[in-house]
Amino acid sequence: MTGFLPRRSSRRAGRRTGRSVAAVPLLALLLLAVPIIPAGGAGPVGRAEATSAPGTAQAAAAAQPPAGTVSRTGSFLTDTAGRVVLPRGVTVPAGTVPTAADMARWIDYGFTGSRLEVPMTAGGRFPPNGERPPAGDPEQGGLEQAGAVVRDLTDHGLFVVIGIVPGSAGYTPSTSDLAAGLRRLAGRFGAVGGLIGFEVPASTAAEDLAATLRSSDPNHTLWVAQAAPFDPAARVAANGAAGYITGWADGSRARVGALADAGDVFNLGWFYDEPVTGRPGTGIGAGQVRAAATPPAEVVRPYPAAVAGVPESYGSDASGVFRLTYRTSSAMRGAFPAGTATAIVVPGWSYSSGYQVRVTGGQVTSAPGAGVLCVVASAGAAEVSVEVAPATGAAPVAPARAGAVNCSSGAAHLAQAGQGPQAADDAAAGEAAAGGGGRAGAATGGGDDADSPLLLLVLPLLGAALTAAVLGPLFLRLRRR
Repeated sequence: MTGFLPRRSSRRAGRRTGRSVAAVPLLALLLLAVPIIPAGGAGPVGRAEATSAPGTAQAAAAAQPPAGTVSRTGSFLTDTAGRVVLPRGVTVPAGTVPTAADMARWIDYGFTGSRLEVPMTAGGRFPPNGERPPAGDPEQGGLEQAGAVVRDLTDHGLFVVIGIVPGSAGYTPSTSDLAAGLRRLAGRFGAVGGLIGFEVPASTAAEDLAATLRSSDPNHTLWVAQAAPFDPAARVAANGAAGYITGWADGSRARVGALADAGDVFNLGWFYDEPVTGRPGTGIGAGQVRAAATPPAEVVRPYPAAVAGVPESYGSDASGVFRLTYRTSSAMRGAFPAGTATAIVVPGWSYSSGYQVRVTGGQVTSAPGAGVLCVVASAGAAEVSVEVAPATGAAPVAPARAGAVNCSSGAAHLAQAGQGPQAADDAAAGEAAAGGGGRAGAATGGGDDADSPLLLLVLPLLGAALTAAVLGPLFLRLRRR
């Protein structure tokens, strides 16, 4: 499919109305209604559970997530500052190496994450891949290739989820292969910052795989593919009641827009990709490697990339006015240090003539017209409301690096999260990222729950009738907008 290019207009915002994430508790209630069979070693993934003796250096390292790590807290993704994170971006297909221009263009679209496919073969091995695979380790060379791409993406401020895909046509990874592959991924990326975690194909042994990862890498989260509960033709990757969208059904503009709306309603991040139909399921051989899909206009929109609190509602109305309301209490049930910023992405494609801001319960700390709007709650405020409206002036300027790193207090907090000087170096790296994509391309996008770590996977057990009765009308309303 050829993607529809984003346009510098607030016209697409007119299809949407303010939407509430209040549907999330309903989804959680449905999930909790399903009996869960405990699995040995099951528990929240993404939080440190030291496997070595207390007081050892290894245990201390395990308890300290690498800088920029994204974990699961209840039904939310959270960063090391405790902010709720809503990553949005594209899938980087296996064998594809994005250029600096690609990444600059994604940041211009307002994207803050990327999903990197890594092909795996029998035995959980990751051989070199691509149209012209470089010479290297026949079993681990693919991990070094992936490591170079991850470094480029995170240097541009993009969060990364690493997804295992079959490394040859007709190959379906076994549970033992996936376990071996996860151990290898953990060995290579366990100390790498900026990761959302590792994704595996749908599996009936999800809890065993979660335990395998946790024993090798207690700081990164396991995500498991499944059909989206709000559209069986779409795909999500889930951990507990949290997840993100990976599959976009038939790829039509109406369907893609509706799925992006569903992501807003259910507080899901997403990674845009072409529909599976008509493209290879692997990406390792000559002629199979494909470029990252161009995102359609329907998915390029303002959104809260990192919320210093719990989002209550967000969305744009017919006039292009974006509104966000959030509680200032932490999803981890603690308090944020004073000055912790909420980062709101404001793409130039949505506000081609600039924007104006009104905040209740907080203050704007970013420069006028910034591509990432930074808001800090006022002392004692229990709730913050932000309104971003079209104005007359210049379009927002996309930053050199993506997301919340542009909010100084947020970046400072990441450095204070126990990472020391290295975190400050990581936060400073890539500030002079190369341009070349940007708008020029327009001529051509409280603590973890104690539930089972993959609770969302049991949603299909509710039955098609219940899913259709409760979630179907919501999806139909979204499609008709």
